[in-house]
Amino acid sequence: MNKVNLKHIASWIHRNARELEIAIWRYHFENGNKEDVVNALMYYQNEDGGFGNTVDPDNWNVNSLPMATLFTINILKDIEFYDMQHPIYLGIKKYIDTKLNFPEGCDFTVATNIDYPHASYYNHDENYNRTESTGVILGFCSFIIEHYDDSKIYSETLELVRKMMDHLYTDNLGDMGPTGYISLINAMRHKQVQGYDYEKLDLRLKELVNNSIQRNPEQWPYYGYRPSDYIKSEDSIFYEDNKDIVNVELDFLQDTLPENDVWPITWSWFENNEKYPKESTISGNWWKSIKAIERAKFLKNFGRTY
Repeated sequence: MNKVNLKHIASWIHRNARELEIAIWRYHFENGNKEDVVNALMYYQNEDGGFGNTVDPDNWNVNSLPMATLFTINILKDIEFYDMQHPIYLGIKKYIDTKLNFPEGCDFTVATNIDYPHASYYNHDENYNRTESTGVILGFCSFIIEHYDDSKIYSETLELVRKMMDHLYTDNLGDMGPTGYISLINAMRHKQVQGYDYEKLDLRLKELVNNSIQRNPEQWPYYGYRPSDYIKSEDSIFYEDNKDIVNVELDFLQDTLPENDVWPITWSWFENNEKYPKESTISGNWWKSIKAIERAKFLKNFGRTY
């Protein structure tokens, strides 16, 4: 069995990535420490505790944004940094409590995006928000359930979750909906939130994931969800139903890693490419680093690296 040489990816990361992604790479692959990741993240944090400033490379809005703040929360979760008294988390809680207006303010796109370079899917659109903001709301619900004590916002979140669970069985969950529900239900199970049939919820999650995965490898160079978007290791509840297609993706990643480069990303800024040619190119390179780390972790977790 061929395996991917991590030094190949590491060389590209160190030559091309931002300080943030280099710190994440070092944490996962070079015995780096999570504090370096946190310190790099804090340069993107605003005075109100929220995040903007291109922490999400597809949106150069400097203001604090729900999606950029959730993007940061997910990085902190990925490196398993849970010191809730650290300034980065105190700031995030300040933003949620005083600025975000949760959940009404959890819009996927915001009006001020028009003033800054951004991918086309961040063009402000209220109709688009009605669907795509679901994943943002679910992400913040997960964070609040995991990290807030018995407080007013915690109680309000539990009530909101009851309503969101009805929505779980509809067809229009948006792009981020399935991953949002996975995160939420994992948080609820971890905190032992009572009143839910978790076996039944897991069956629904498996249905969503199985239906979402693009199973034709010829389509993987284009936008869509691959097994690795949901299945990070053999411990995943989604692995057993999808082990064959997981192996196909592992082979695909090994076979398509370019020489002296990493895998290309599968999207662009589309109609905004011409409007922001420099920024869209820079963003694409930053995203290549992010996705290279994700794919290297996936390969490593399944024993496909050396």
